Amino acid sequence: MRSAPVGKDRSARWDHVLARLSELKRLSVAEVASELGISESTVRRDFVEMERAQLARRTHGGIVAVDVAYSLATGPRATDTSGGDRERIAERAASLVEAGQTIGFNGGRTTTSTARRVVSRPDIDSRDGMPGLTVVCAALNIATEAVLRPHVRTVVLGGVAEPYSFELTGPLATATMRDLWLDTMFVGTIGLDVQAGLTCHSEAEAGVTRIMIGHSRRVVGLATADKIGERALAGICPVSVLTDLVIAGEVTEELREHLTEHSVRLHEV
Repeated sequence: MRSAPVGKDRSARWDHVLARLSELKRLSVAEVASELGISESTVRRDFVEMERAQLARRTHGGIVAVDVAYSLATGPRATDTSGGDRERIAERAASLVEAGQTIGFNGGRTTTSTARRVVSRPDIDSRDGMPGLTVVCAALNIATEAVLRPHVRTVVLGGVAEPYSFELTGPLATATMRDLWLDTMFVGTIGLDVQAGLTCHSEAEAGVTRIMIGHSRRVVGLATADKIGERALAGICPVSVLTDLVIAGEVTEELREHLTEHSVRLHEV
């Protein structure tokens, strides 16, 4: 499945704009319109919606960054062809969350995008002194996304922060997670293979994620189709452990049959 051009796809536009904003801290309507080849009125509408979602603050003629870790990437992602796919995954995954739930995330670009969409949902708000949502974070940048929302209770695992994924690992992280229970765990992955399952580059990160999965009622895998058939060093969990898989792109027949066999709900976006 081929992704739409960045300017034509709203999710891809947002991904591009937020990545640029994380680098430059300020963007004008005119420069975004020029970069993406779209009308200034479209950019203005995007900016209004981003401000409503508390992702940026509008100024005269543009927007400025708020103190949010927008992405694991530090530079522009205009050449990132998977950006639009990730945002479609994030949009569907965020719709699976219900108000009042306790949800967890491991680290990664797709889980970061999903967390951003979940915590900015206007229909999830605090009521009667109770948080609208509790987010358990295994990654520091996702915690930063969540803690800025007053209606979200943010729980951060202790441990050692990994420099590239921002994930927290080690005995402190695993000890903290053993006393916590989740309604839904969102799992990003480097590889998605029928035999190897979901995999990542770090056994330390995989270990924490496995405990989070074991303490969750619902386990939602998040992946783009380019991950299918790939294997990384450390196993996170078998595909059969998932209750749901949200995926963008073409699903192989082998994977489709495996999901059906193990009653994993497939969400294609």
